[in-house]
Amino acid sequence: MATKLRGYFSSIAFDRKLAWSMVASCMLIGVLSISLCTMLAVNAAHKSRQQKYAVVANLMAQFLANASSENVAVVRQGLGVDSDISRVCAYSGETTATLMFEYHAQPSDVKCSSTLPNAASLAEEDLIYSIDRDGHAPLHIVMRSSSQCLNLYLQSSWWVLGLIVLLSVLLAFLFSSWVRKQLLMPIYSLLEVIGVVRRNQDYSIRAEKFANDEFGELYDNFNDMIANVERRDREVLSARRELELRVCEVDVSNRELNGTLQRLKQTQQQLINTEKMASLGALVAGVAHEINTPIGVGVTAASTLKANTDEVQKRYQQGDLTQSALQLYWEQTAAASQMILGNLERAAGLIQSFKLVAVDQSSSDVRRFNIKAYVNEVLLSVNPQIRKAGLECHLECEDDIFICSYPGALSQIVTNLVMNAIHHAYPEGETGHLSLKIQVLAGGEINLQFSDDGVGIPLENLSRVCDPFFTTRRGRGGSGLGLHIVYNLVTQQLCGKIKIDSEEGKGTSINLYFPPDVAKVGFYEHV
Repeated sequence: MATKLRGYFSSIAFDRKLAWSMVASCMLIGVLSISLCTMLAVNAAHKSRQQKYAVVANLMAQFLANASSENVAVVRQGLGVDSDISRVCAYSGETTATLMFEYHAQPSDVKCSSTLPNAASLAEEDLIYSIDRDGHAPLHIVMRSSSQCLNLYLQSSWWVLGLIVLLSVLLAFLFSSWVRKQLLMPIYSLLEVIGVVRRNQDYSIRAEKFANDEFGELYDNFNDMIANVERRDREVLSARRELELRVCEVDVSNRELNGTLQRLKQTQQQLINTEKMASLGALVAGVAHEINTPIGVGVTAASTLKANTDEVQKRYQQGDLTQSALQLYWEQTAAASQMILGNLERAAGLIQSFKLVAVDQSSSDVRRFNIKAYVNEVLLSVNPQIRKAGLECHLECEDDIFICSYPGALSQIVTNLVMNAIHHAYPEGETGHLSLKIQVLAGGEINLQFSDDGVGIPLENLSRVCDPFFTTRRGRGGSGLGLHIVYNLVTQQLCGKIKIDSEEGKGTSINLYFPPDVAKVGFYEHV
């Protein structure tokens, strides 16, 4: 119930709240006033009655000292005049007081007891007075009051106080109406202005001030707040327009940057392809140099064989061919044939190795192969560059390691690692040793470790060596794509990872980790 009343009171208008509050306050004050006045009136009536009854008791004691019929009649007549007394019982005696006089305003009232009752048996409206008389026994008078006068007095008081309450309520309504006009009108006006501003979003409207009191200060603060909102709204609008302009500029810049980025990616891919082709070109040049030696020896042996054959044929036609000359010719022919056959086989082996590596580098097919045999073929292809640089290369790997992966990617990786070491690990004219170690780790993963004993990589460059276009030989033939290509091939095509350890003056170690079967890369967990 209280919750409903509180909800209802919170939903009505403020002027009604004010009016009902004032009316309720007036009614409460009226009720409290009536209750207080009634209590004071009752207390005053009781005190007045006690004082009056004391006087009446003394007069009765004087008249009843001589209990003649005339005195008794006078007492009865006097008591009958006072309607506030309903019964009087007079007892004479000290220890055992006996009834000597009684008075009843109404004949139907209960008669007095023959002896003086004790205080506990007296009614609430009974008052007892004990009066000592000279030469006579004490007189005890028990007087009972009548509530008729008090009731009449209270009724009249309630009517008067109720009329006062009604007048107070009426005045409260009138006063609340005046207060609403004087106090709430500025608030209603301000609420109207706030509603117009909210609906129209027009912050140029100002509230008209009625007076220089607290409401006037409220109006001034509201107008200042609206002015600040208007100023900030203009600033926000200006900032929004500027932001839209900048967004357009940024959009144009982004499109230009995207175009530049695409061109850079294309250029990077072209450079990577160029680097691959350069690597393949270096491989071709090295293989061509290697093939040139056995081919040259074979050509020399073939030309010598042809000259000997022509000489023997000429002497045979002239009939000057001796048995010793024919025996020498046979011996020279066998030696030349053996030399031609050996060099041609060596050239064929080089061409076959070059063909295998070159085809793998230009192909992206997955196949199963023996990693040791294949890496040997790759090292054979780059062996001319290794020997030219004055280096030695050693491969350590078990014979029965087969993997299913991209041989072209592995060939490109090994070639780039070797060429990177040749170009960066050793100063010109300095010899060294390269090492390739391939092993199967406990989890089945392949570890290819390439190391050199060169100058090493500075600590500040160690984290950047795989970045594209980073090189310490800018302008001296370095493109900065060698290790970047290795990093991309290992992490993307071989589904592995790369770890580089180096210390200046103590060489470099590059560890590659990749699965033995690239199709089952999900089954392996990289270390």
